[in-house]
Amino acid sequence: MLRNYFLIAWRNLKKNKVFSLINLLGLAVGMAACLLILQYVSFELSYDDFRRSNIHRVVDAFSTLNGEVTSQRAQTTPAIAPAMRRDLPEVIRAARVVHTGPLMSDPVLQVGDRSFHEERIYFADSSFLNLFSYQLTQGDVNRALAQPNSVVLSQRMADKYFPGQDPLHQTMTFYQGERGPLALQVTGVFADLPAATHLHTDVLVSFNSIPFNLDEVWDWGNFYNYVELAPGTDPAAMEAKLATFLERYLGDWLAQLRAEGSRYQLVLQPIQTIHLDSDLQAEAEANGSRRAVEFLVVIALFILVIAWINYLNLTTAKSAERAREISIRKAVGSSRRQLMGQFLAESVLVNLGAAALALTLSQLLLPWFSTLVGSPLATTFQPWVGWATVGLFLVGAFCSGFYPAFVLSAYPPLRGLKSRSVTSPQGVHTRKVLVVFQFAASIALIAGTLAVQRQLQYMQEQDLGLQLDQTLVVKGPGIKDSTYQHHLTYFKQEAARLPSVQRVAVSSSVPGQRVSWGRGFYRPNQPDARQSVHIIAIDEDFFDLYGAKLAAGRNFSEEITSDREAVIFNEEAIRLLGFPDAESAIGQSVVWDESGNQHLEKQIVGVVKDFHQQSLHQAVGPIVFALKRYLNAPWAGEYYSFKLKTDRLPATLDQLQTTWAQAFQESPFDAFFLDDFFNAQYQADQQFGRVFGLFAGLAIFIACLGLFGLSSYTLLQRTKEIGIRKVLGAEVPGLVRLLAQDFIRLVLIASVLAIPLVYLGIRQWLTHYAYRTDISWPLLALPVGVVLLIAVCTISFQTVKAAFSNPVEALRSE
Repeated sequence: MLRNYFLIAWRNLKKNKVFSLINLLGLAVGMAACLLILQYVSFELSYDDFRRSNIHRVVDAFSTLNGEVTSQRAQTTPAIAPAMRRDLPEVIRAARVVHTGPLMSDPVLQVGDRSFHEERIYFADSSFLNLFSYQLTQGDVNRALAQPNSVVLSQRMADKYFPGQDPLHQTMTFYQGERGPLALQVTGVFADLPAATHLHTDVLVSFNSIPFNLDEVWDWGNFYNYVELAPGTDPAAMEAKLATFLERYLGDWLAQLRAEGSRYQLVLQPIQTIHLDSDLQAEAEANGSRRAVEFLVVIALFILVIAWINYLNLTTAKSAERAREISIRKAVGSSRRQLMGQFLAESVLVNLGAAALALTLSQLLLPWFSTLVGSPLATTFQPWVGWATVGLFLVGAFCSGFYPAFVLSAYPPLRGLKSRSVTSPQGVHTRKVLVVFQFAASIALIAGTLAVQRQLQYMQEQDLGLQLDQTLVVKGPGIKDSTYQHHLTYFKQEAARLPSVQRVAVSSSVPGQRVSWGRGFYRPNQPDARQSVHIIAIDEDFFDLYGAKLAAGRNFSEEITSDREAVIFNEEAIRLLGFPDAESAIGQSVVWDESGNQHLEKQIVGVVKDFHQQSLHQAVGPIVFALKRYLNAPWAGEYYSFKLKTDRLPATLDQLQTTWAQAFQESPFDAFFLDDFFNAQYQADQQFGRVFGLFAGLAIFIACLGLFGLSSYTLLQRTKEIGIRKVLGAEVPGLVRLLAQDFIRLVLIASVLAIPLVYLGIRQWLTHYAYRTDISWPLLALPVGVVLLIAVCTISFQTVKAAFSNPVEALRSE
């Protein structure tokens, strides 16, 4: 019997090749898209899964006394981890890790004639390797970072600096900018970390190599602290104990905060949640977004449901022609159960073919899709992909096959024998409801795609308050000695003489870069009104090179010696410190609260108009500018910015590199164009927009396939009507209007249902941006117009074809 079911199913599919192909292609594309999205979602959800689940990052939070969080940072002070390990029995391991950024500028690693700037150098406690499940291929995981001046390398770094050699016990020179060189001994090599981790490290230097003891330092918040809790520990109960823990060490300061209406607390953050659920200040790396992942899951479901709706609509519509076959089967004794089995067999056959084709397509397209989303998805066949395909096949076969089987097997035999086709009002209404859902989903997806693109365009086209074009940036030399200022002056003078170089400026950071250096500032006699402000160290040419405008006062001047102790604030910092306007701040004094007991009085000589140091994801923050060469700040970064003429760009780059080699012989030349660097902040938005648009297009394509098939069937049912109308003088435009009006009505109904939901969804999504576009009526009307146009074009193609056919042939149709 089962063999007979599939044999008849195969014959029916062959008999109706066009409908079978539409069903197969629609289901296959829908399943393939769903599998690709699930592959990406699986990758995003797998971050840090290779580490133990009871590891937490300790983050801090400032809030009002009623519990409203005002700021939250991923970085905390270096005393926290050792104190928690010492005082709290629930903590079985604790470790600190700190990037080189807060400690030094532009570090360089050198082995022989190989020297490179490295971005992923961290100082880490000896327990960090074990805590974070590093797999050492060489060295002892428990002792590799125990001794000062020890370094552990990733396999990639080991191959880079010691090609064809055994790196263990070899020596590397670690140039720490103004802090001078440090000889490191390689004590371990670890397997390269998976891409799915919130903290990528290439070089780990022992924490006790830092030349000062940080175990009791509670006021330097640039460190990441991690703890591993004992099995069975309730993180919430543990977090509650941290209030008492903090009182022990910071009681006086906490009391002062409470008197000012604020509260400080520590929060335990499971590391598996960091990538998708954490968007704190001072994150180690850019994280993903659970919101984006959820959007893609919704798209995957939309695509799959649209594909199944196509199958339902086409199967119930086309199979109504089989009423006579069904009636004869019933008359000769077939039970309803057997008829349902027949239709389910056809569904299984189509879904089986679609699943096989979807699996092939998804695996072929996976490398391209991996590049599109910017994530190194596995290109090999994974077991879960097979299970997901089986699951989609089973669900699809049952869901898309059960309803047609249930409806068609219920036809009364006598009614079916009297008519070639049987169409019930319930079936027509069901198909209309499903088509409305397809149109509504298509409108939502088009609107979502437009909203993403419009927000991205809005952010990229906003006036930043700076001019980034034609700007080349060279990272400062990591290898420095006492003659550095002399070499810097020589390099700047020689570079400025190049015909294509218009301006040169030096700064501790450049636009597009998060500023990690900050201190407290307050007005004299108002120490309780201390405010945290970011610091950028610059030279006199910085504002002119970037086209920044002054709101009041003046720029720094080499000729005014008092400017060595002067500062320039941006407008946001002036507002934060309580000045009524920019003009009122000029000539006033502020206190720079340096670490320790240093309180340095500075005079404000200028106020620069607010500009966007980072992307428009973030609001403009308070910034103070000071002259770099007069600051003793070895942690401050160093970047040389060049405003260039672009007519002889390759030659200019060669000349700059030659001049660099003359000034800084041993330091590597590392350059980038600033506009590309700044726009890289929007890379995640661009990738999300491309992915959203791609799958929205696929969903619409699948919907069009179904609409094409359904309109074909509708025209087939009305063949005689078209012939009669033509004989009576009907014109082609009138026929198109007549046959399209039902579908247009469905589009309008879908629009009424979809637009309010789309509006609410877009508005909620935009709340995550500090600067956002508005939701104008074209954003909502255009998707409706696009769907309406697609529907009319699809139907018109079929209608015009039928309208131009010979009416005699139509009247002969039976």
